[in-house]
Amino acid sequence: MGVLLNVSVHQVLLGTGSGFTRENHTYQNVWQKFQSQTTAERDLFLNESFPSGFQWATSSESFKVEGGWAEGGKGETIWDRFGHDGLANAHETADLACDSYNKVDYDVYLLRGLHVNTYQFSISWARIFPSGHQGSQSEKGPLYYDKLINTLIESDIQPVVTLYHWDLPQTLQDYGGWTNASVVEAFKDYADFCFSRFGDRVKTWNTFSSPWVVSHAGYGTGEHPPGVKDYVVATHNMIKSHAEAWHIYNDKYRKVQGGKVGIALNSDWAEPMDPSKPEDIAAADRYLQFMLGWFAHPIFVNGDYPSTLKTKIEQKRNACSLSEPARLPVFTAEERQRIHGTADFLGLNHYTARLSHVDPSWSSTASDWIYSIPWGLRRLLNYISTEYLNVSKVPIHITGNGMPTEYIGETLNDTDGIEYMKSYINEALKAILIDGVDVQRFTVQSLMDGFEGPQGYSQRFGLHHVNFEDANTPRTPKQSAYFYSQVVIWEKFSNQSPFQRKVYHYGTFSHGFAWGVSSSAYQIEGGWNADGKGPSVWDTFTQKPGSIPANANGDVACDSYHRLEEDLYMLRALRVKSYKFSLSWSRIFPDGRLTSLNQNGVDYYNRLIDGLLAYNITPMVTLYHWDLPQALQVLGGWENVEMINIFNDYSDFCFATFGDRVKFWMTFNQPHTINPGIAPYRVAHNLIKAHAKVYHTYDDKYRTSQSGLVSIALNADWIEPIDVNVAREVEAADRALQFQLGWFAHPIFKNGDYPDAMKWHVGNKSDLQGLSETRLPLFSDEEKTSIKGTADMFCVNHYTTKIVRYVTAQLTPQSYEYDRDLTEADETDSPTTAIPNQRAVAWGLRRLLNWIKEEYGDPEIYITENGVATESKTTWDDYERVFYFKTYIDEALKAHDLDGVKIKGYIATSLMDSFEWLNGYQVGFGLHHVDFTNPNRPRTAKYSTHFYYQVIKDNGFPITDEEKMIYGHFRKDFIWSTATASYQVYM
Repeated sequence: MGVLLNVSVHQVLLGTGSGFTRENHTYQNVWQKFQSQTTAERDLFLNESFPSGFQWATSSESFKVEGGWAEGGKGETIWDRFGHDGLANAHETADLACDSYNKVDYDVYLLRGLHVNTYQFSISWARIFPSGHQGSQSEKGPLYYDKLINTLIESDIQPVVTLYHWDLPQTLQDYGGWTNASVVEAFKDYADFCFSRFGDRVKTWNTFSSPWVVSHAGYGTGEHPPGVKDYVVATHNMIKSHAEAWHIYNDKYRKVQGGKVGIALNSDWAEPMDPSKPEDIAAADRYLQFMLGWFAHPIFVNGDYPSTLKTKIEQKRNACSLSEPARLPVFTAEERQRIHGTADFLGLNHYTARLSHVDPSWSSTASDWIYSIPWGLRRLLNYISTEYLNVSKVPIHITGNGMPTEYIGETLNDTDGIEYMKSYINEALKAILIDGVDVQRFTVQSLMDGFEGPQGYSQRFGLHHVNFEDANTPRTPKQSAYFYSQVVIWEKFSNQSPFQRKVYHYGTFSHGFAWGVSSSAYQIEGGWNADGKGPSVWDTFTQKPGSIPANANGDVACDSYHRLEEDLYMLRALRVKSYKFSLSWSRIFPDGRLTSLNQNGVDYYNRLIDGLLAYNITPMVTLYHWDLPQALQVLGGWENVEMINIFNDYSDFCFATFGDRVKFWMTFNQPHTINPGIAPYRVAHNLIKAHAKVYHTYDDKYRTSQSGLVSIALNADWIEPIDVNVAREVEAADRALQFQLGWFAHPIFKNGDYPDAMKWHVGNKSDLQGLSETRLPLFSDEEKTSIKGTADMFCVNHYTTKIVRYVTAQLTPQSYEYDRDLTEADETDSPTTAIPNQRAVAWGLRRLLNWIKEEYGDPEIYITENGVATESKTTWDDYERVFYFKTYIDEALKAHDLDGVKIKGYIATSLMDSFEWLNGYQVGFGLHHVDFTNPNRPRTAKYSTHFYYQVIKDNGFPITDEEKMIYGHFRKDFIWSTATASYQVYM
């Protein structure tokens, strides 16, 4: 049995003799529709958009990604047996695979990054019923799928579930598998359970995926398990199983659950070798009937096999006088009636086209059976629509399309995959818009690399690279992932006008807390001299050998200037509401002045801002984050009073150019850090006046029309006195806060002038140093009036807490540090971090927030930076960062709920690892790891991304049922007691 179909491509599908003519000339009609196309017409790119509501999906299959092959009571499958028998490439198995069984949050994170609205995955029958029968139900298996489904829905991603994708429970196979008629009832019970358990949330079901492959490779050639040669009986039972599952849903669940059930059939497009020969056209039609029609004809046409298939098999039987090559089972009249019409949609898995030979012009892939022939998809969709759906009118779902790449070390630059995807998606678009085919979904295969059956891990279909050599199986987006996310969101095939692309959508959130992440231009952008950018002071400093460990610099950094989509991908995945980033002054004005405008720089920030708004992410823009144009430093930099007007000109331009979309501005980030050493007070004086001037520029020229907010991001440690019972120690701690935070906050938020503690201490030191006037510059009354109140909210960056002790410091040399009369030390009871002087002291944040509330009149506060450094080698297990975020955010929650502090937002530092100033690349603050040794700068999510996403989703830390206190009484005769032990008493 099975010999006939085992060689069907040559002996049956192409056939011999004169052409076979069927009553239905579907294939010939479709072929004639396209035969006159020139190559240029055939391959013409259609620049249009998909219909509103089109579903974009990606997929996975249980045995390829889940791993956990024996976890939670799961039974053995035929693929487990196949791998354990050493039949896959290099004796590889799917025992761990991608470990998706233990990584639901990680996988859904990837899906959010792609911004797909649909995820198609399969359920492992043996994880639900280990033996295949309902009496063996597992408890933990359904819980895994509950979690996956619930997490998808929470992320606004629709789950599409395939009941069977090739992984039959081995126990059922021991009794014949799909060749045993009893499997129909077993599958019916299994489907019934899944509909009952998951159907309240799952609204789209595939009964089978690519059942032809199961028949051909599993019960024909033996390439796939179980290696049994009985094509026709296995197919017969799968078709009946599908029909029974559909009827179960229709009879028991459809009215209540409102879902749809279909089947995902695989099919190539068949091209006639010689279009002028009728027999070649007939052979191409026969190919489709034997592959697609074998399943589609019974389900969508009349409940029976195609007449072509029945006739051809009968001819072969008659020609073989000595042996019977195959006998096609017969459906009874009752079975035909029960099978016909049992699909609410036709799912199509399509990868390639076929001739009787390989056309040299067709692009090859890592698989010897997949060639990139995108125009075949359009023709196949037309064929399906005419042959199978002209009466039932159910839609087509493209349930699988993709190409494998060979794993040879290069993991990210899958440019061939991008071209494949782009071309096939466009052919689907043509079928929809030009030919009127009702296609409602496109599914890219697959979400991530997985176990590819006999090929093991040597071939990769994934949009995300999986490192199978690492037990944590980290996933990293390939270039195709970024491209697909652009298709999904931006619809690269549309003709949007510039206005449509850039239109700003206004709206409010019910609670409006601004969760976000941060970055800064020099740390991430790279492109230090790209497209007309001028050098900054950090370019000059770091390019001098010996300035930074390992001579690191930001010349490339994360290469965000060239990898905008990759940054947007991470932001989408995190579901942040805000993104704090800075503008590179010298990218916009290479020499710092208006006359040197670089439009390329402006265009980059326009793309970034528009990209954020497209995902409802609020841009929080810093005008200056330390990277002064070098041309202005030559003029004295911030010590030069002329910088005030120059900075105002730059800011004015930014407000005019970006302010229609940017509603949250910070003039400076951590001005306390902008310190040349010898003249900190003069520099700070100019910075404060520059900030005030810019604030008034916005207030006078733009606030009415743009309705934005302007502030300044100030950094502050919490300062704890060495002894709270000693007055001078408490005074020293307050003085430390005034010298750090109050230096800038006091003039802006209080009275336009420096804190009294600063004025007295600097003035007193100056007098003792024999100076005729204080080294702390003075503001005029007019300047005080102009500076006071120049912030719409209080923005604070916070990382750690210091312990302060009072000292009488030396007079020489003249120094900001000595002016304070104190010494700082670490809070030694708290965990260390990768930066020696930044311990994780969470409780300090609550105290700082309360101090700001009391000191500056209860302002609205945004925590605009908060995070922790870990060693650069940390790629996944950044548990220190999770602990840091959990404890620091909780202290902010206490300040909010218990102390009444008006906290409006929290920005985690940072989006990804980057150039960390004087530390170079030795440490990383990122929620995402960046591999700086790889020119592609791949970004890979760390564990903290999943934690922070959950915090954002929950808007904090809601109490769980397990943690709620139960109130009540014990029964009246309950005995209360206490205890001792003789040994304890006598001792």
